[in-house]
Amino acid sequence: MQPKLFDISRAWLVAGLLCIGVPVVEAAGDNWEEEALLLYNSGSPKINELRALSTGDERLKSYALTLSLLFNEPLREENALIARASFDELFKKNPHDDVGLASAYYLARINHRHLDEPDLDAARSAYQFLFESYPTRFFGELAFQKYLLMEIYKSRPSESAIERLMRLEYEGRRLVIPDMRRSYHRSIGEAYKSLDLSMEKAYEHLKAAYDIESSVPETQTDLMWSLSEIAEKLGRDEVAIATLEDFVKTARWDDRHSEAATRLSRLKSNQ
Repeated sequence: MQPKLFDISRAWLVAGLLCIGVPVVEAAGDNWEEEALLLYNSGSPKINELRALSTGDERLKSYALTLSLLFNEPLREENALIARASFDELFKKNPHDDVGLASAYYLARINHRHLDEPDLDAARSAYQFLFESYPTRFFGELAFQKYLLMEIYKSRPSESAIERLMRLEYEGRRLVIPDMRRSYHRSIGEAYKSLDLSMEKAYEHLKAAYDIESSVPETQTDLMWSLSEIAEKLGRDEVAIATLEDFVKTARWDDRHSEAATRLSRLKSNQ
């Protein structure tokens, strides 16, 4: 019996999200899943070509071929410029369907990552536009993750680091996709920690990220480690113990495994 095309496509979706560090929360019927099939991974152009072939969707076929060209090895700016023209046409024809929104995301990404001289200001503005214009959509929320990382460490004369993080905290409250919310909380928490602004705020956000369940905990070991360190420093021993227990169970081959086991034993003995 042949597997259904959607089942194959969803397998590629899971693989693609893992490749970019976004683990998939298993939840049947999430509206964003079909849109997320348009995200690039090594197999997604072929999968989308098959989807287009099975439905006669020429727009999807054009998108798949353009995506394949953009990521064709070795990466070339000339390919990126051709892809930009194609994505621009797809977006202008329909800026609201899945293909149009995915095209807009890759237009931003081309400015960010695929030009010999990246246009970071254009990329940042495009990512911001996507999130503000398409809230709750997969590529809108993915664009926010890119915008967030570009903004966190950008100095502005008119805005202090703490003011910038508070603004980004407010903007990120609109996120609804669990994996995107986890990524947002983790990025903000790590920023509060690395910029030495507030250990309490770092703890708050890293704990929020940790509390969003992941179906692939192996991708969350760095989060577990960071939260365990901050929780221990702040005297939240129960949280430190819980995260270290998860780390010891999950990260068996990690170089920090022995240290984690030692810390865990010490914390338990002090209770």
